[in-house]
Amino acid sequence: MTPEQFKQLLHTHNEQLKEAIGRTLPKKIGVKAVHFARDNFRAEGFVDDRLDKWKPAKRKSDPKNPDRAYGTLLSRREVLYRSVNHREQPGMTTVYTNVPYAKAHNEGTNNAGRGHKTVLPKRQFIGPSKTFDGIAMKTITDELRRILTTD
Repeated sequence: MTPEQFKQLLHTHNEQLKEAIGRTLPKKIGVKAVHFARDNFRAEGFVDDRLDKWKPAKRKSDPKNPDRAYGTLLSRREVLYRSVNHREQPGMTTVYTNVPYAKAHNEGTNNAGRGHKTVLPKRQFIGPSKTFDGIAMKTITDELRRILTTD
């Protein structure tokens, strides 16, 4: 394909490309990002280029604790897990959680809890990830290929 033919192809599919960049891709990537973050909860670690396992919760080693069966950041109600969501804007998507203690778990802190004396280790579940970058890039490539190969 010559540069002129490629230019014509882009011109022919201009409206579809605008729609993909403005709406379709942010929605698809946002949904995949939420799934990716929730997969981190199930794996009990964060995947960047490899799985970085979290330090287990103390309750998991207590044989008398009925909640030991749940994952490290999971609970019966799964409040933090279900709080991970995404917001779409033209050309972009933002993954967020509105739970006030999410940042303390994601980044770790030395002053958590009511008395501010609880230490929470970093248990990242949202953030930049090389693995997710690859997932997003494949989604973009697949969508552009779908648009440019249809007549």
